[in-house]
Amino acid sequence: MRYPWFLLSTVIMLAGCQAAPGVQQLQDQNASLQNQLEESNRQNDTLAAEKALLVQKNTELNRVLAVLGQEKTSRADESTNLRGDVRVFVQEQVDNLKQFLLRSNLIDYIGGELVERQQRDTESVLLVDRGHPAPRNGTLIGVSGFFTAPGTLTTKVLRPVGDELVVVWESEPIAVKELGMQRLGFNVSISIDKNDVLAYYLAPGMVGFDTGTGEMGYRDDDISVGGSIGQSSLRGDGDKRAYSIGVYGLLNPE
Repeated sequence: MRYPWFLLSTVIMLAGCQAAPGVQQLQDQNASLQNQLEESNRQNDTLAAEKALLVQKNTELNRVLAVLGQEKTSRADESTNLRGDVRVFVQEQVDNLKQFLLRSNLIDYIGGELVERQQRDTESVLLVDRGHPAPRNGTLIGVSGFFTAPGTLTTKVLRPVGDELVVVWESEPIAVKELGMQRLGFNVSISIDKNDVLAYYLAPGMVGFDTGTGEMGYRDDDISVGGSIGQSSLRGDGDKRAYSIGVYGLLNPE
């Protein structure tokens, strides 16, 4: 069956009219996607540039922090060395001053007269010097005594709290090897308050005593830092012992 030529032309024209809108739509979508791709590429380039700038800034910041850290360490080391030098210098001056005061006999002393006495304790004894409380605040440097036997002693600082005497400090044990009048320094100087009481724990017979002239209390048992003793627990009210022992240091002016 043959169709007239004009009928075929009409069919082709209708098909072309139907296809054209679909192609145009695809072309428009393609152009839109192309624009979006180009925009995405531009944004990626921008982000890449910003990332590179941030990396550069971070690198610079780390460099600055490293320099600051090095400078801080250098200043800290310099300050530490300076403080160490100052401490050494001050300690040397303090030691020289102590030696000068000792040589010149200008040091302050708290305790009994340092003379030879005849009577001896046969057992270890804790002496509490109630007759010579600290007259002023100050710093203790060491202990003095007229020693009649070798041995080990410990010096203590007791602080009155109500009716009790509380041990607030004690020295390291000090070995006494030479007899007669001796001055023995503490490992560290110790501050004392006015009315603090000095005490001494002695090996048997290290320091002599006389009776009737002093106010030294005594007991057999030792006591450590933080412990306390009552005045009533001390013996010595009747015989009034005086011992040749005391402490020396620098007391504040009146």
